[in-house]
Amino acid sequence: MPELPDLEVFKRYLDSTSLHQYIEKTEVKSGKVLGSVSVGGLKRGLEGRKFESTRRHGKHLFVELDDGGWLLLHFGMTGGLKYYKDVGEAPTHTRVLFYFANGRHLAFDDQRLFGKVDLIGDPDHFIAEKKLGLDPLDLDFRAFRGRLEGRKGGIKATLMNQQILAGIGNIYSDEILFQARLHPRTSVARLDGDALHNLHEQTRRVLHAAIERGADPGVLPDSFLLSHRREGEDCPRGNGKIQKTKAAGRTAYYCPACQPEG
Repeated sequence: MPELPDLEVFKRYLDSTSLHQYIEKTEVKSGKVLGSVSVGGLKRGLEGRKFESTRRHGKHLFVELDDGGWLLLHFGMTGGLKYYKDVGEAPTHTRVLFYFANGRHLAFDDQRLFGKVDLIGDPDHFIAEKKLGLDPLDLDFRAFRGRLEGRKGGIKATLMNQQILAGIGNIYSDEILFQARLHPRTSVARLDGDALHNLHEQTRRVLHAAIERGADPGVLPDSFLLSHRREGEDCPRGNGKIQKTKAAGRTAYYCPACQPEG
């Protein structure tokens, strides 16, 4: 599932390809990805207009239109974007297609149809209505600590709770916890100031490293967990074998030597 680094990559991709161009046509190939907007409503809301700017919050991408309103993109489990010219370059699972006046296209591609395309009035209202937490890359240590203080659940569940921190999912929570040397089920209430400070630093470091490498876990440094994130793989630090467990109802991968429980 696309997480915060993927969304930042999508944002930069859209910024570099699709801004300030007239949208001549909008084609909905599958209405299953539409939110509250109808097919006709999406076409009326976009055709003859331009994408002016973008804003990312957690796992959501907001695209500002030139005379008010925003396009909302959520990428579900398999969503992505592709900007192209020739029809033969269209992604296999294109669900919504934007035709630009320069002859190029932007496809919203989503194999499993869990993504969402919608029109909204204001991102701040949407974020408040959905009760989304703060974006972890917007938080200094004091604000980060404030989001976790008073919590009693496990740390992996807390990092993945979109009402606490918006944007971290199963994959990057494992990496952050590996770098911070915290077991996935460690109680947040047991973390002292030093542990919280280290967790904040590792959260920012991991997310920035992933963004810089195009959100491709396979090209992260070899000292990162994600290229070894399989049961029985060698720990990147040489401290034993990677194991898996359940935390927050999800499978978590960790090194028992680096991330002892208790």
